[in-house]
Amino acid sequence: MLHLVPDTPAPEKPKLRSARASKPADMLQCPRCQGREFIETVIGAMVQARKLKGGTRQIVCFGCMLNGERVVVA
Repeated sequence: MLHLVPDTPAPEKPKLRSARASKPADMLQCPRCQGREFIETVIGAMVQARKLKGGTRQIVCFGCMLNGERVVVA
């Protein structure tokens, strides 16, 4: 005679805090890859007296830049 045993529930896994929950509200994060490493770029600057003058500053995601993409974050 065959007896079927009811399934037992799987043991609960401990919940890990997500990366978003542990991030401070004012910390930058890339919208595409969720990375937090950035490069500051300057476009159109001139060098006068060994210092950069003028130009447009942008903050670009480093992780996306390694993949050949240019994602401007701020």
